[in-house]
Amino acid sequence: MPELTVAERVASIACADGRWVVPEPEPAATVVIARPTTMNSSSDFEVVMLRRASTMQFAANMAVFPGGKVDSVDHAFPDPSLACALREVREEVNLDLEHLMLFDHWITPEIEARRYDVQFFLAVVDSEVEATLSTTEAEEMLWLTPQSGLQRSANGTLKMLVPTQMVLAELSRANSIDDLVRDVSGRAIYPKLPRPALRNDASIRWDLFNARTMTLVQSDVGARRMESTGESVT
Repeated sequence: MPELTVAERVASIACADGRWVVPEPEPAATVVIARPTTMNSSSDFEVVMLRRASTMQFAANMAVFPGGKVDSVDHAFPDPSLACALREVREEVNLDLEHLMLFDHWITPEIEARRYDVQFFLAVVDSEVEATLSTTEAEEMLWLTPQSGLQRSANGTLKMLVPTQMVLAELSRANSIDDLVRDVSGRAIYPKLPRPALRNDASIRWDLFNARTMTLVQSDVGARRMESTGESVT
């Protein structure tokens, strides 16, 4: 059977006709590492971002937080996702973290051939902490305020996946690290799944679902791009 196009996958999901067999998402984890800064008046903290290598099969050239897939070694620990987060940060930016807080949870849309169930953690470090790029999966490491990260995403100088943009938007609402930590403790965290639907004119609408209950959280959340290739899905 020939591989379905993106449009055919969207139609199959919307019609539930079974032509597109939705891949199971692989568990993964990523970490927002925040440190205080006095370099930019728009925020008193900045976060580590990595620009992925152009050779990567998934999200090539895109800016992400340190992280990756849950590996077999992570299952030796009570919380494999947390173990994965700590290991990936150590491997990618040479930092040994201790206290992580769950910040968000996103699942790759069902139209993707590669899908991930990603838990986003938050770690706060001291201002003098320095990270070191120590992975071949990324070509550049940056410390950015959430506001500057969003600005670069908007002007096209730094490509990002939608979950990364959404997390930066959440971070940008905090006036300080203290506010950020306080906000995290009160967050309602659930797995967010963007899902396509067809309008009457055959254009695509993206809705956001709680993947645990499959209840609609928000309708028509805007256009999206394929996370694997960057191809527009409208």
